[in-house]
Amino acid sequence: MRPKRGASERRVDDRAIAAIEALCSRGEFAEAAAACDRLLIDSPQEQDEMQVRVLAGQALTLASRPGPALEHLNRAKEILGSHPDTMLAAECADWEACCLYYLEDNRAASVAERALGLCRSLSEPAPLLEARILEHLGSIHVRNHAYDSAIAYYERALAAAGSVSDLRRLARINHGLAIAYDGRGERDRAVVFIQKALVLYRQEGDRLSLANVENELGLLLMRDGQLQRAEELFVRALRRLENSGTEFARSHVLLSLGELYLTAGRVADAIPIIRDAIERAGRLNERLAESTGHHLLGEAMERLGDPAAADDEYHLALDLLRNDGVDARLIEVHISYASVLERRSDLAAAFGQLKQAAAIEFGRTSQHVR
Repeated sequence: MRPKRGASERRVDDRAIAAIEALCSRGEFAEAAAACDRLLIDSPQEQDEMQVRVLAGQALTLASRPGPALEHLNRAKEILGSHPDTMLAAECADWEACCLYYLEDNRAASVAERALGLCRSLSEPAPLLEARILEHLGSIHVRNHAYDSAIAYYERALAAAGSVSDLRRLARINHGLAIAYDGRGERDRAVVFIQKALVLYRQEGDRLSLANVENELGLLLMRDGQLQRAEELFVRALRRLENSGTEFARSHVLLSLGELYLTAGRVADAIPIIRDAIERAGRLNERLAESTGHHLLGEAMERLGDPAAADDEYHLALDLLRNDGVDARLIEVHISYASVLERRSDLAAAFGQLKQAAAIEFGRTSQHVR
């Protein structure tokens, strides 16, 4: 039974909700968020407000504005406390997990798992919602470099979607699979998936995702020695992000370009770009990108013959990862730092880094066994 409405409360027309959903489906996220704001001006009934705020959270998340999105989603969660709705709760948790993912907050995975549990508790199956949550979980695990888990989630997302055609979702899954297979060292499979993602994103006209997939393709080409082609892709991706007006993801492309210049031996060109990426990542609280920047800068300082500065950068990278609890990436940096120390013939310090990496790996293995 619906509560009685106060004089200032009104119902939101279902057609207005449908119009906002249509804007989101067409990728017109700014327009969708603005339409939500207009509906909220007149103090709608709480159940309707909850639905509009979840839609606003979705639109703002997809527009790469996780901060404002979380404000709407947190208000929706407050209302859900007194007006339970399992479907909306699952939607709300899923978009909250996406915001946390953008903000590189390590709570993202647990929130997404909660969304998946809510989705599966529905009386009627919701395959598209389940596929979306599974895809988001895959992306979270890719960012944490847990590639086997990421591939498993993406494959489950494809199975959950079944025969339902959603080009944007398929593009994101193929994109994520490309990164995961590249992370596992299966570059040929990664190229196949990244090319599929490019075709799908172009069909959708998704400029932000095109920039991200161009960055990933550039990384694959860079590791294959095709540095000029990779540089062209990184520069094009940066231009797309600048034209879109979004700050998010720009630090990642700058780091790719910085890594390319290090690979090419252009250390002097790499350093200002990496520093720019670190500054942007720090300002946006993108801790994983910031740690990657310090890792790359440590390598650059080592090549310049400044071991003290290199040590400082490696320690900053390790501190950021240690505080964020991303074990897989923490292990990678310990191993990388060990290689640097070994090249200096500081074998005791190198062994110490490898010992720390082994201890983290042993802890992860022990948790899985339990």
